[in-house]
Amino acid sequence: MTQNLKDRKPENSGCRSFFQSKYFYLLPAALLCFLLWYAHNLVIAVIPEQGKAQLLLKTFAGDKWKLSFTHSVEKTPWEEFFTVKGAGEMVMTHTEFQSFGWGYPYAASDGKLTALADGKFQVVMNRRYAVIDLRISEQAMQKFIHRDKEYDLLALYGQGTAVKIKIQYRCQYWMENYF
Repeated sequence: MTQNLKDRKPENSGCRSFFQSKYFYLLPAALLCFLLWYAHNLVIAVIPEQGKAQLLLKTFAGDKWKLSFTHSVEKTPWEEFFTVKGAGEMVMTHTEFQSFGWGYPYAASDGKLTALADGKFQVVMNRRYAVIDLRISEQAMQKFIHRDKEYDLLALYGQGTAVKIKIQYRCQYWMENYF
């Protein structure tokens, strides 16, 4: 006895295959590929001590961002510049400030000090970080700048909130915050 494996038509002639087309499998495969690609995008996550990140930005290796704040004692502007290296890795390339004073770099081990034409000073550091811990304050007025867009951390997270800045794959962020 030989079996007939072809679909039978019309419907009233018996059981038919649920999948009418071999192309039916392409849609779930394409969706799965998109989800895997999306889950492995790098993101910069600014995560408060309690709760989920209100600032989650897509990034890539080589992307640059900076923190801008006011020095709490000297009351002068300060900027720290970072480069994304990959998941869990960023480098503070340099910092710029307007005047020397309390808590400012002063030793050769801090980095290479240069006076800039605009009256600022620059210290080239190239320090690696996995996580940056930061406490938000009204005095410092911290701002996060990424791709020329400025985010006011005080407005986002509030006075006294401790935050962590991390570079993660989106799926790592999902696992830490949703599962």
